[in-house]
Parts: sequence; structure tokens; C-alpha cells
Amino acid sequence: MSYPDPLTDRLLTAENAVLLIVDFQPPQISTVTTIDHVRLVENAAMICRAARLFRLPVILSTLKRRDDGGPPTVPEIADIVPDVPPIVRTTLNPWEDERFLDAVTATGRRKLVFAGLWTEAVLTFAVLSAIQDGYDVYTVLDAIGGTSDLAHAAALNRMSEAGANQTSCVQLICELQRDVGRTATVDEFLSLLRAIKGPAWVA
Repeated sequence: MSYPDPLTDRLLTAENAVLLIVDFQPPQISTVTTIDHVRLVENAAMICRAARLFRLPVILSTLKRRDDGGPPTVPEIADIVPDVPPIVRTTLNPWEDERFLDAVTATGRRKLVFAGLWTEAVLTFAVLSAIQDGYDVYTVLDAIGGTSDLAHAAALNRMSEAGANQTSCVQLICELQRDVGRTATVDEFLSLLRAIKGPAWVA
């Protein structure tokens, strides 16, 4: 079976995508009402594991609230990518932080996969700015969250109208694997699916 060029493929591939994990900090997580907090963190951690499996670049960023630098990314996520230093910002729009933008540019990749908080603020601002700059943007719907159902829905609609793509943890992981005949990653790929859907889901 021949596949499209992984660099120019319409689908997400290990060669054309980058994962951005934004503001998975305790204060932000604690105010999310649109998804269970434990599931939210588990899902974000799961796609970090997938990024490691398929060797996607990962960018971590956190929001500084005080002079001490603000709370760090929760360990369930940070421990998966200990070699990725977080970019600590003061900007509610990560795209307006020069170091964040430089990190994205340095990957050379044009497909950005976002997991971030909150949907209606930081995530939306970054997504809209990235689209304006010509990037192909994906939001992982079960690895984002907002402070109310209405705010979350309005933000999703705004991003969608601007051209953002919506995906999920399972879809992302399956899209990166593409073929269970790719034996180098298939065992861990199936383990990731079992962790998300339960042991009986994937025999």
C-alpha cells in the first residue's frame, strides 16, 4: 500500500504535525465545567504519550499569574515530556508570546494540534491567530475545556467558523498510526486505545 507524502498529506502524520499543550495548570483545570477533570487530564496525557510514540514535537506552555512564575503543568502531563521546558507567558494569547511563536516556527510544521484551557480564552485566541498566519489547526475536543457550556460552545463555533478542525483523542491516535501493519508502533498504539476506551475495547 502506498501513502501520500507524509509532509503534505491532508491527514495528520508523524512528519507534519506538532502537539501544543497549553495551560494544563491546577487553577485552570479546577474551574473547567465542561468535562470531568480527571478525564480531561488523562486525555491530555494520552495524546502526549501518542506524540512520544510517533515522535511528534511537543510544545508546553503555562500562564504566569504572579512573580513566582505561576503553577506548573500538572505532573500527569509534564512527567511524560520531561525534556520539554515549559514556555511561561503573561499573554492570554500564546501566539503573542515571541518564545511560543518561535517554538512553533522552529518545528517547521504547519499542522498544529491543540489541547488547551480555557476553550473560550487562551485556546480560541491562539487558534484564531494561528489560522490567520496560515496554519492548519486542530482542537482535540476531549482534551480541552471551558468554564461553562455556553462559553465552550460559543468558542468552538467561533474557531470552527474561522477554519479550525475538530478531532478527538481516539481519532488523533488512529490517524497517526494509520495502518496496524506498521508494526513498530502498533503494540503501544493498541495499548493507548485500551487505556482510553477500556481493556475490552481492543482485543
